[in-house]
Amino acid sequence: LVLCATAPLDDALAHAVEAALHAPLLEIYGSTETGQIASRRTTADPAWQLWPGVTLRQHEGRCWAQGGHVRTATPLGDVIELLDDTRFLLRGRNEDMINIAGKRSSLAYLNHQLLAIPGVLDGVFYLPDDDEATRSATGAQRLGALVVAPGLTVEAVRAALRERVDAVFLPRPLKLVTHLPRNTTGKLTQATLRALTGGAA
Repeated sequence: LVLCATAPLDDALAHAVEAALHAPLLEIYGSTETGQIASRRTTADPAWQLWPGVTLRQHEGRCWAQGGHVRTATPLGDVIELLDDTRFLLRGRNEDMINIAGKRSSLAYLNHQLLAIPGVLDGVFYLPDDDEATRSATGAQRLGALVVAPGLTVEAVRAALRERVDAVFLPRPLKLVTHLPRNTTGKLTQATLRALTGGAA
């Protein structure tokens, strides 16, 4: 048995783990405030199954957990889609959600779509500083992206993204770079983004 309690794994990685280790993979979901409250067999079902006694409810734009070992109603930091009384899907972090031209998505979801493009080795979406140059003809704010994709052009990456995400989330600017200097936790700091984008992040 393989237990994972980090960031949610995508389906391809979960299948690769099970194939390499010849064992089922279970993911655990929870938070510092609630402890563990759900799990899933990722290769069988993308939905999370709540643990007995725990319930979720939507209130004032947040999802709250209560019941079982969670004695008081506790807000979660994730955007959650409730499927029924015991199952849910994760849609991103609350601070990760963006609204462009009235449409909502998460940077994590957009990054996932970017990294799934064949030939893309690394990449990240970001929200540029709000100025006239980063707005569309209708005045909507645009996203930017930095991409490590040897052998691909900006046009090729953008065309592949067009098949995966809504047009309002297509990055302009989209800049190809040789590498993304992530820190030891795999994150790109705001200072690093500003350096790579010329201060536009």
